[in-house]
Amino acid sequence: MAAMTAVVPGAVSPVPPAVKLTADSTALLVCGTTCPTWNDAGIEAIMDRFVAPTHPGHTITPVAVTTPGESWPLTGIFRVLGLLLGDPSIFGPGGPAWPDEPWWKLSGLFDLTGDQSIEAGAAGLEEAMAAHPDEDLVIYGLSQGAASANVVKNRLAAQYPEDAAAPNIDFVFQGDASVPNGGLHARFPGLYIPILDWTFNGPAPTDTQFDTVIISTQYDGFADFPLYPINLVADLNAILGILYLHTRPFDVSLPADPTTSPAYRGTYGDSSYYFFETDDLPLFAPLRMLGVPEPVIDVVEPFFRVLVELGYDRSIPLWEPTPARLIPKLDAATVFADLGDAIEEGVDNALALVGLSPTPKAPSVGIEAVPAEDVETQVVNAEVGDFEAAEPSEAAPTIDQVDDITVETEEPTDGIDGEGEPTEDEIPASDLEGTAPDGTEAAGEEDAGSTVSEGSPSAQESPSEAEGDPPAGDATGRNSESSD
Repeated sequence: MAAMTAVVPGAVSPVPPAVKLTADSTALLVCGTTCPTWNDAGIEAIMDRFVAPTHPGHTITPVAVTTPGESWPLTGIFRVLGLLLGDPSIFGPGGPAWPDEPWWKLSGLFDLTGDQSIEAGAAGLEEAMAAHPDEDLVIYGLSQGAASANVVKNRLAAQYPEDAAAPNIDFVFQGDASVPNGGLHARFPGLYIPILDWTFNGPAPTDTQFDTVIISTQYDGFADFPLYPINLVADLNAILGILYLHTRPFDVSLPADPTTSPAYRGTYGDSSYYFFETDDLPLFAPLRMLGVPEPVIDVVEPFFRVLVELGYDRSIPLWEPTPARLIPKLDAATVFADLGDAIEEGVDNALALVGLSPTPKAPSVGIEAVPAEDVETQVVNAEVGDFEAAEPSEAAPTIDQVDDITVETEEPTDGIDGEGEPTEDEIPASDLEGTAPDGTEAAGEEDAGSTVSEGSPSAQESPSEAEGDPPAGDATGRNSESSD
């Protein structure tokens, strides 16, 4: 509970903060739009799926709190859509959202506006809290109920700052539009729609003394709205997520130890976050309702999932307040790779649909190993420009064998370039020792020794050969032309 908060605001913890309830504990349960009061079936589902797992080992008495649950002029539309698409246990006959009021009021044209209903819900919740003054409390809010509970939490935070002794009150929010990263109110903080009297209250605080559990579902447009609204495919998917996912809160549940759930994302400040991923895009939910076979949808859904995810940045944690952005930062290579994989998956699904085998995977391209002797052959031949590469079956000369190669010289010409200048064979070795052919200082005796003709005395043994080193120059005994 609040007195046991062990996580410092600004720090991320791998486990949720410790919870300590007294023997007398009460859970106050608040429903959402079109749902004024939870019924017995809803109360049982909430306690089993969300309250008991996050508060293990304690006896908690549930109490349903009545609130308006209205949003002029949309309440009537929400009632119809909930009846058609939502959880029958909630929106069907006998459910808590089943209208129990005169027919003339079903349209929603006589309802409170969104802001008015949220404030009235907060007032109703505070009255319920006052009825249990000496008890530890767990407050559960769904959708608009979470909005009303957030109002109460903010008031408590102002009333009990960090250094004040605070009552033991926990919160559990589901389908909350104030999730710092993803909530519709957090995407557009401060936005006000006058005709609806609807204020976007921004992200929920995480620096209070009141431990909070936040449960959201991927693609629920109220709790997981796209970061980049310019992505219209992601926007449409999120809107359909409100109809097909937000209206089915009991499709998810927490295990006895919530930290073992794949949905657990971590704890930041006073809040622990659970994010349930979905296997199916809400984008194709209408087709599924119309009876389109799942294998047919599987042909195109992988591609569209990549497009939808381009509207989000999943690297940003849920607790980081993240308003909507205009232009996404994308890695083109990653995007094309993901689209390519999605297309390949779709093609495989299409082939499976008609009874064919999936497309064969391209073999991995490896590098063929080259024997060490072949490498040596290539190195030698790279240095010997006048020699052609040795055939694989022939033994290439080694460095030590170069000394034994008989060098054949060409017949003397009238000079280099035919201008009457002496050739290398006609230049005495003594003259070569001090000057290079281009007039520069010779590199050294090794280079000089490698440029003389076969009949020159210094051609028989150079200083480097006497020491056992390989002769300088190329393998033919002639000087390399790279220095000219």
